[in-house]
Amino acid sequence: MTTEQYINRLCRNIKAERFAWDKYLTPQNYFGKELCVTPLHTSYGQIGYTIHFPYSREPMPELEYDWELDDLTIDEMDWKEWLSYTE
Repeated sequence: MTTEQYINRLCRNIKAERFAWDKYLTPQNYFGKELCVTPLHTSYGQIGYTIHFPYSREPMPELEYDWELDDLTIDEMDWKEWLSYTE
């Protein structure tokens, strides 16, 4: 599976609410790659999470999901736009 295919699968699982983010608060294996989640907080509570790949040998993007805005970004770019650039 290429990096783009992996990120595509991860993004689609996040948008479909099939990604159990709280399971990955410590680095865990997800479809063959270790990833880790960091919660995003504001003054009134948690609004989402950031996903990073701490032990990846290849450069991996950082994903951020804001569930208040239902906004998923990859390296601060809309996830669909990012995937269309990498194809």
